[in-house]
Amino acid sequence: MYHFSLRAIGQFFGQLPVAIATTLWLSLLTILLSSAIGVIGALCRRSHSLILRFLSTAYVEVLRNIPLLVVIYLVYFGLAQVGLRINNFNSMLIALTLNAGAYMTEIVRAGLIATPRGQYVAGLSQGMSDLQLYRYVILPQVVRVIYAPLGNLFIGIIIGSSLSAVIGVEDLANWMFQVGNASFRYMESFLVAGVIYVALAQGVNVGRVMIGRLLMRSPHGMARHR
Repeated sequence: MYHFSLRAIGQFFGQLPVAIATTLWLSLLTILLSSAIGVIGALCRRSHSLILRFLSTAYVEVLRNIPLLVVIYLVYFGLAQVGLRINNFNSMLIALTLNAGAYMTEIVRAGLIATPRGQYVAGLSQGMSDLQLYRYVILPQVVRVIYAPLGNLFIGIIIGSSLSAVIGVEDLANWMFQVGNASFRYMESFLVAGVIYVALAQGVNVGRVMIGRLLMRSPHGMARHR
């Protein structure tokens, strides 16, 4: 009969901090880069330029309909075949950013659409440039609209980062497989990794709730920091 025992994998716990740090670092970089792509992509999708709208729409529709695992293989193995060799961490960062950036684009675009047209007119009537308009008037309001779906996307990025194990990135999922293979205690290693992923995701969720309460406390709270 199988006896569940975390002590059986206790010797591997010392490797956990590095694995968790790698997962968090990869997720944080992806969040920052995909956020930048999302803002640019959303603005392009609402641009008067037909070319920009076409390119941004094509990017969103293509990346949202290709499994993340396929994108990872295309970046890691596909680029290597044409002579562009990228290490496993950076390959995963590129693939995860491209995938998340497509979803981020649609989230930001939804926030832009939800912002009343009068806000654009009012800002321009005050003599603001387009950059000032979006920085001080539009984007602060967009953040208040999209903070909830952003939290869900950030959780998805953390969970999606587990696929980096397939190309050898030494993250939490990779730790899980290595410990299982070395100890044959797959149940214990998978359970530990699962609990940690839940903790990381709930950390993001708690942050989302706290930020939401802060933003909802004052409708113009963010705009005062102009």
